[in-house]
Amino acid sequence: MRVHTYVIATDAGSAPNYDPPAVTLAVCKPRIRKKAKVGDLVFAFAGSEVNPISRHSVVWAGIVSEVLTFPEYWNDRRFASKKPDRTDVPDNFYKPTGNGNFAWQPNPVHGPEAQVRDTSGLNVLVFDHAWRFGAFGPLLPEDFGLRMINSRRGERVAELIDSVWQRLETWLNAQPQVSVEAASNSKPSRSYTTCTLPVSSKSASSTRRRC
Repeated sequence: MRVHTYVIATDAGSAPNYDPPAVTLAVCKPRIRKKAKVGDLVFAFAGSEVNPISRHSVVWAGIVSEVLTFPEYWNDRRFASKKPDRTDVPDNFYKPTGNGNFAWQPNPVHGPEAQVRDTSGLNVLVFDHAWRFGAFGPLLPEDFGLRMINSRRGERVAELIDSVWQRLETWLNAQPQVSVEAASNSKPSRSYTTCTLPVSSKSASSTRRRC
């Protein structure tokens, strides 16, 4: 199994988006969205702003079940609930206008300045099978060989043989998961900074950017 590992800066519910009917990754992490294929595992470790106490804790993981283009994602009725007028943390806000172009829709997550980076990922990843542990998730054992020891930025790709994946899946299933609400409200015992920036849009002047 191929595994994409990265460090997540903020787990606010938009990247990934945990709203039903499936976990999705449609904004941020363009390199992972461009490369990941069905059957790959995406694995996120907590950044220092998410969990300043334990650097190798696992925030979430998921197995890619579908890879959609942005037009496919926008037009798919299953994911209409992830549009700006349907949720507080949307990720479905790039409306196709033809010829490979998109119209940014006002939203509280990303301003129009993020469009080039977001859409450069080309794809939206869908995860029917995912685990969410929140900011204070379990510490991944070293023997899986997936910890990002030498670099805390960017993304890495690794290959797991079947026996290691089976052990990892068993480990993931054995860890206590948190509800979306509990994970969104969880805070460490000391203060930390979340990724919140003003959205540069008149229609959303009082909203915040979360990624």
